[in-house]
Amino acid sequence: MSLKELGITTKKIDDMLVAGIRFRMQNPQEMGSKFEELSRKCRDYICSTAMAVYDYGLGTERGVVTEACFPVTEAVQTAEIESRVLKGGKALTVIHHGPHEKIWESYQKLLDYMGEHGIPGSAIRREVFLECDPEDPGKDVTEIQVFPHDWEDRLARNVERVLGVDARREVMRGVEGITPESSKADRTSWIKAAIDRLDELADEDQKYDIVSSCAHVFSQKRIEELRAVWDRNHDIDELLKFMREDPDSWYAEPRREGSIIYTKKNPFDRKAWEESTTEAERKKAFCHCPMVRKNIDMIPPTFCYCGAGWYRQYWEGILGKPVKIEFLKSLTRGDDTCELAIHPPPEVIEKS
Repeated sequence: MSLKELGITTKKIDDMLVAGIRFRMQNPQEMGSKFEELSRKCRDYICSTAMAVYDYGLGTERGVVTEACFPVTEAVQTAEIESRVLKGGKALTVIHHGPHEKIWESYQKLLDYMGEHGIPGSAIRREVFLECDPEDPGKDVTEIQVFPHDWEDRLARNVERVLGVDARREVMRGVEGITPESSKADRTSWIKAAIDRLDELADEDQKYDIVSSCAHVFSQKRIEELRAVWDRNHDIDELLKFMREDPDSWYAEPRREGSIIYTKKNPFDRKAWEESTTEAERKKAFCHCPMVRKNIDMIPPTFCYCGAGWYRQYWEGILGKPVKIEFLKSLTRGDDTCELAIHPPPEVIEKS
């Protein structure tokens, strides 16, 4: 079905000044008191309807990090309320009619479409509460906003940064034909062709730099939390222990052997991975990338530097120094798992 038939729209959302309260939400009912507090303290400055911003990049085991907020004309700061510019961007949206407890039905329609078309999502989602009826929640109207990860834009920017304008034009040839309505097959074919062209133009270090810079954005707040652990004693083993004990389990059991840190990705769909009976099924269940999950065997190995970029972001953010991420095994090289070696600068290991 098309976007129009599904009631999904594409929208450019502008930056806006908001006043909000951030908290880890265990129960949606918690939002009511937050909006009451905001309404009392920001009454003279509220200029649009209430909204909730969810950051899944900070993990969910302790509750989803949520910001209840209102767009405002002037910044409001109190012990609990913080004002900031909420960044906009390109969003896919759908309107949910009815009570909030059934909103997942509308989310599922949007997320299923993104999965079927190979559109990667970011960690940020929003809900804009267009109409709220306390007496009859069945009349509530909520706009769901999901922000795709801008992979093609990142590839274009980083090819130009490393190789120049002419290389960007060559690598990105045909990208104008890739839209939110493009099929996953068309999207995968374009990615293969773009990476093939990049392979012709760049050496291995340049390819690593470019493609690893296209990875999903690792939460800056999470990096700050990890860096605080590192800054206590500059002890790699203490940091790795913290990662292994993190209830959100983002770090796939990292271990150090000498000067190298080894890690292995967890399967994206562990149940399907454990129950798979063919190599193709096993790879599909293991792969984290919605853009190529069904067509892994046709994708050049260079593409997997994108996955390395996830680790590059947080290790360079923690240590404040360049870190090389090396693939030991990857699905695009014919393996049935993804294993990586992380090479911190020698002086980092010497301090530990």
